[in-house]
Amino acid sequence: MAELNFKAIEEKWQKRWLEEKVFEPQRDPRKPKFYITVAFPYLSGHLHVGHARTYTIPDVIARFKRMQGYNVLFPMGWHITGAPIVGIAERIKNRDPKTIWIYRDVYKVPEEILWTFEDPVNIVKYFMRAAKETFIRAGFSVDWSREFHTTSLFPPFSKFIEWQFIRLKEMGYIVKGAHRVRWDPVVGTPLGDHDLMEGEDVPILEYVLIKFELREDGEVIYLPAATLRPETVYGVTNMWVNPEAIYVKAKIRRGDREETWIISREAAYKLSFQDREIEILEEFKGEKLIGKYVRNLVTGDEVIILPAEFVDPDNATGVVMSVPAHAPFDHVALEDLKRETEILLKYDIDPRVVEEISYISLIKLEGYGEFPAVEEVEKLGIKSQKDREKLEQATKTIYKAEYHKGIFKVEPYAGKPVQEVKELIAKELQEKGIAEIMYEFAEKNVISRFGNRAVIKIIHDQWFIDYGNPEWKAKAKEALDQMTIYPESRRAQFEAVIEWLDKKACARKVGLGTPLPWDPEWVIESLSDSTIYMAYYTISRHINKLREEDKLDPEKLTPEFFDYIFREGFSEAKEKELAEKTGIPAEIIHEMKEEFEYWYPLDWRCSAKDLIPNHLTFFIFNHVALFRREHWPRGIAVNGFGTLEGQKMSKSKGNVLNFIDAIEENGADVVRLYIMSLAEHDSDFDWRRKEVGKLRKQVERFYELVSEFASYEAKEGIELKSIDRWMLHRLNKSIEGTTKALEEFRTRTAVQWAFYTIMNDLRWYLRRTEGRDDAAKRYVLRTLADVWVRLMAPFTPHICEELWEKLGGEGFVSLAKWPEPRKEWWNEALEIGEEFIKSLIEDIKEIVEVAKIENPKRAYIYTAPEWKWRVVEVVAEKRDFKAAMAELMKDEEIRKHGKEVAKIVQRLIKERAFDVKRIDEEKVLREAKEFIEKELGLEIVINPKEDKGGKKKQAMPLKPAVYVE
Repeated sequence: MAELNFKAIEEKWQKRWLEEKVFEPQRDPRKPKFYITVAFPYLSGHLHVGHARTYTIPDVIARFKRMQGYNVLFPMGWHITGAPIVGIAERIKNRDPKTIWIYRDVYKVPEEILWTFEDPVNIVKYFMRAAKETFIRAGFSVDWSREFHTTSLFPPFSKFIEWQFIRLKEMGYIVKGAHRVRWDPVVGTPLGDHDLMEGEDVPILEYVLIKFELREDGEVIYLPAATLRPETVYGVTNMWVNPEAIYVKAKIRRGDREETWIISREAAYKLSFQDREIEILEEFKGEKLIGKYVRNLVTGDEVIILPAEFVDPDNATGVVMSVPAHAPFDHVALEDLKRETEILLKYDIDPRVVEEISYISLIKLEGYGEFPAVEEVEKLGIKSQKDREKLEQATKTIYKAEYHKGIFKVEPYAGKPVQEVKELIAKELQEKGIAEIMYEFAEKNVISRFGNRAVIKIIHDQWFIDYGNPEWKAKAKEALDQMTIYPESRRAQFEAVIEWLDKKACARKVGLGTPLPWDPEWVIESLSDSTIYMAYYTISRHINKLREEDKLDPEKLTPEFFDYIFREGFSEAKEKELAEKTGIPAEIIHEMKEEFEYWYPLDWRCSAKDLIPNHLTFFIFNHVALFRREHWPRGIAVNGFGTLEGQKMSKSKGNVLNFIDAIEENGADVVRLYIMSLAEHDSDFDWRRKEVGKLRKQVERFYELVSEFASYEAKEGIELKSIDRWMLHRLNKSIEGTTKALEEFRTRTAVQWAFYTIMNDLRWYLRRTEGRDDAAKRYVLRTLADVWVRLMAPFTPHICEELWEKLGGEGFVSLAKWPEPRKEWWNEALEIGEEFIKSLIEDIKEIVEVAKIENPKRAYIYTAPEWKWRVVEVVAEKRDFKAAMAELMKDEEIRKHGKEVAKIVQRLIKERAFDVKRIDEEKVLREAKEFIEKELGLEIVINPKEDKGGKKKQAMPLKPAVYVE
């Protein structure tokens, strides 16, 4: 057979689907509806094969439900809100070489188009066209009549967002105030998750800065030590600074307080964004501080400043307090200094000063003595600060154990749990002015899409969505409790996110978006305008038509209009009133209202797992705020990520395979099937070109087989042999398995059933029926082809349409009836019989190989006697040695085999062999005798009277005894 021309087949059916509007559902109250959406793509570049997974899953499910008889809505829009696209335009305008390389060489944007990207509008127009082409080429069954994009560049949707924000503000869910945000210090804008090139998941830590007093020439100077464990201030033995780092002496003004601090140069920069005015007085190396003493304002102790290279000036303040009894790093650093006395002498420090440092025990911890850090270091065999990995491990172990199980030993907090003491001490120190708060990223690699390193800024007069509102949280939890989550294991993460979510900046002054209706100098940011657009899809077909006919003035789409469509009950009077105000005919407003009420609630929201901490949870919050209970969403399905040849995909490193390129290279159906076969739910997948090539050959084989079977007749009422009925039974199993897996979004399992299992079963069937060309076989193969094409249609829709046409199927396979198991095909005994034959063939092959029998002629097969079947069945029923033996010993025939029975029962219970179904082994063997002989090249003798080799007694149910000569 000539190589399959995937592209020609795909183009043929894509054209037919679009021309006949196959996937543009109309409201139909007679049919059950199924509404599924996926997070629309953010269009700063081409979609890659990682995105392909996210978008193919809902398409497979949409196709499956359509074939089940549901009226399915699967729409698509485009997300162009935010600062990243503006940042790209700026970098192209400035001829940034890396950006130009990404867009010219990785994304393959033609040079003449690339330079138009200096205008961000041209970027989104280009990638919207490209994304739509990719989706069509992938065979996605999208209703394109509902297409739209975000921002004020699409006024009707912008008005919908204005309505959403006006109502949220009226409810008290949008507030103005001060809050910490990730911030691009160069561009001057807050950064949401989608505004980051790196570091989306990096948490913000809240350091307590505890001030240690240094007096020089009568001047009071503070060294603020940053700590996540303020309670350990009672155990400080010394301070650490990095002798090679640059520190600054600076005036720190906050409110009406002014103090002089010594901190790292990096800290001074970062603190300048956190409600502090910083005036640098001088700069110097940290070595200038070594050997000086500072006073612990909590205990009154004077402690020495010692050198430590492990102190990172770019982490918090670059000043660290040393608590060696409870901090492994501090203990090991002191031990290193004791050994390396030349370092101390360099700074004129008497080594005896370090030798005489006494550790202070603060926390009682079960399983440890006075100094937990010392014990953990010894336990892990840590020798020096160079054992950084082990030190990190020791630190995690001690900090976690002390926080959760430690009891504080120092007055006035003695006897209280550490986690309680920590909060009390932090609060008390701040009230006394001894401590302040500094926010810091847990890692440094938080980079904005403008290419700048982010800082944490305290913003005043910023607009926030208050996800911390307790009443709102309660409603979000209630909605989550009623939802189905796939995989269910992700529910706990959703619960945790709802719990910790607080105020979130929802507007900025840079980027594309919808202006904040009451404060238009602000633009609503990308994660805030993408929470309820699934509701907009329900009316977007009508909006788009009105726009095409030039019958819509978006300015007249007032909040009152959206209130009626999405929040109120039907009212003819209201529709007439709105018709006068909007210019939209009352009957069209009525149809919009009907569409929303028909399609809502949303049945499924699909996206990747990285959106759980933001978009997917915001989606729940905003729905419960704005819609009636009966319109709250029903389910969320979460998928994992993709890697390329074992490596994380990164456009900055050029390690990206564009979705459209994968389709060009392999064909859409192969790409779809490959991605769906690799991973279940939120587990990740790895794209490997070699494996895709192998799958392509298997898909071609599928096409070849079904094409061949299409010429056969499927006459009913033909007498079938056991192997024919086995094939139909296995086909039933694949129908059932595929259906169940797709109902639960388990695409990998579904592909296993629909493609690989049927392919393997068919291979066995063709082996078993080799040489036969009768009506029964042709009936089975033609029947199988009809079912197989429909089972595969959600995964490989293009070639299945082609095959459906060959099979003489009516209409599109995309709209054909989903197969259901046929009652008369079920026959478990036939399946057991075939497994029995397969197993026997393998056993005989193994016997010949292990026994090294040259030129074997004959195999004698002995099946289990009736009494052994009885033993197996009683054990399966009783599942207990004593109970089974008691029952069996009632049988006179079985009692004759006394000790042997006991051994068999014991073995069966040990192996938990409780699921054995009886078949007529001898009958099965005699029916398959010719096939077994052909497979093995041996004469098969079944149950001869002669006991060859004394093997007969070894026979067990479904495990016959075999002797080969």
